[in-house]
Amino acid sequence: MKHSLHLYGTLGPACATKEKIRTMFLYGMTGMRLNLSHSNLDDCKDWLQQYYEVSERLHIVPELLVDLQGPELRIGTLDIPLSLSENDLIFLVSEKSFDKRKENSAIFSRIIAGEDELSIIPCPDILFSYFDEGQEVKLNDGKIVLELSAPLEEDIFCAKVKKGGELTSRKSIAIKDVTVPLPVLTETDKQNLKLLRKYHVTGVMLPFVRNADDLITLRKELCADGMDYIRIFAKIESLEGVENLPSLLPFCDEIVIARGDLGNAIPLPKLPAIQKRIAMTCLRAKKPFMVVTQMLASMEQNPVPTRAEVTDIFQAVLDGASSLMLTGETAVGAYPEEAIKILAQTSEEALRFKIAKF
Repeated sequence: MKHSLHLYGTLGPACATKEKIRTMFLYGMTGMRLNLSHSNLDDCKDWLQQYYEVSERLHIVPELLVDLQGPELRIGTLDIPLSLSENDLIFLVSEKSFDKRKENSAIFSRIIAGEDELSIIPCPDILFSYFDEGQEVKLNDGKIVLELSAPLEEDIFCAKVKKGGELTSRKSIAIKDVTVPLPVLTETDKQNLKLLRKYHVTGVMLPFVRNADDLITLRKELCADGMDYIRIFAKIESLEGVENLPSLLPFCDEIVIARGDLGNAIPLPKLPAIQKRIAMTCLRAKKPFMVVTQMLASMEQNPVPTRAEVTDIFQAVLDGASSLMLTGETAVGAYPEEAIKILAQTSEEALRFKIAKF
């Protein structure tokens, strides 16, 4: 069934072979996202070569969206992945101190418990001006939750794990109910923007869009390099973005309802209503919108989705979404091809229902 929906996978190690990319295209994928939150375009050139070779053989002109770092906070590089359990005690340390921990052995010797060294997580230096005892800190899109205790030093905080999980380098970090001011584009973002033409990028996803000025800044950067044709996707991931939504619409090509970090910014029971509100605002303004995050999260480990997941996809299409996107399901999941197949099949069923009903 031919339809106007754009269906995206995310390019990553789980799907970066010609065979898998080909199958995903044949199942209905129309383009891919490349996550640049902790890498650059040149690092991904081998993946992109596979992607374009397959699309050329299939006579497809594919879309490629790059997801920038944007004004987002992430932990630093861990020595090893951490397995955190509920009630564990850990330490949050500024990246500056973490990088110099060998020189500051006297300070770091204070965070040794008996013979076992407690887990240490390097955090952006700016956060320590906002940390306070009793605050809730969310890691990896809220999969891990900490509660801050009193500081050991001005840039070393003890924390108790309230919700555990596996933690690897460069995952997101956020303080509940606290907005930390950050620049729209990082230096890495600016470097990546200069490579868009080289890698035939068709769209840029800007995370944590707060106001129209964020989008204007990105557009100016693109135009300065003669790339005014690049589409801008505004990711709504905060209450500020939700509240300013009407003023964002003239300055982007598509709105992205990014439910991961948006779900960290608001109580989860309120998320469905916020998603509906964004969708209705976009429809009234005739602005395309995308729904993303955990569309088929269970398929990272399982070949069959949950009933709730296919219902979620179906409802997103009924709500008028112009695009749907998978992230970890295709980038690191065990069943990337099957996930795209389910996404496409469920979307087609929703479109048939929508046509028959209306």
